[in-house]
Formats: sequence, C-alpha cells, structure tokens
Amino acid sequence: MPVLGISYVAVWSKNLAANRHVFANVLELPIAYEDENIVVFGTDGAQLVLQRAVGADEHLDGTIQFGFNVTDLEALTRALAEAGQTIALDQEDLGLRQRVTVLRLPSGQLVEFIGE
Repeated sequence: MPVLGISYVAVWSKNLAANRHVFANVLELPIAYEDENIVVFGTDGAQLVLQRAVGADEHLDGTIQFGFNVTDLEALTRALAEAGQTIALDQEDLGLRQRVTVLRLPSGQLVEFIGE
C-alpha cells in the first residue's frame, strides 16, 4: 500500500481557546498557523490541528480525526473501493497539487488520505 505515514491529527472542540492554551502555553508547541477556527501546531512528526466545532460541526466536539500522506492516491482509492470500503469523498482537489480521499470506517469515523 502507498501509505507513507500520518500527516495530521485533528482534535475538534467547542472551546478552542482552552485547548490552544494547553498545547501552546503548557506544552509549548510552536504554532505554524492560526485563525479563528483552527490552530495548527508544528511538531517533528505529524501536525496537530485544533479545529473549532461549531454550527454544522458542533456534533464533532471531543472527536479526533487523522489523515495519512500517500504516494499514489488514485491507486489507494481504487484499492479501498475494490475492497468494498465506503468512500465518503473521492479524490477531491485541495489545491496546491493535492487531492484527498476520505474513507468512512465501519465504526463511522472518517480517515483522510492526502496525495497528488
């Protein structure tokens, strides 16, 4: 399989400021990007993303999402489909020469696969 490794781990939260405080001030992780709905921390490994859970995403409060970098998104997407897996998003363009396929696990969680 062309999976390289975990790209990011996202934590959804209604109280973004409180979680930001823990990671930025207590754990002293450096902030790579931030706006009113997201905080991205740079680490030596996968990025840690804090995502605001509001509006349509309010039900995601307390959930964790993760994504993998892949070398061949088309082949991976085809293999998932051939294995009878549920594809929630099929190779959608993210811009900057990146696309994403989203797999819905049998337990309902979403896993993103990011590649060219």
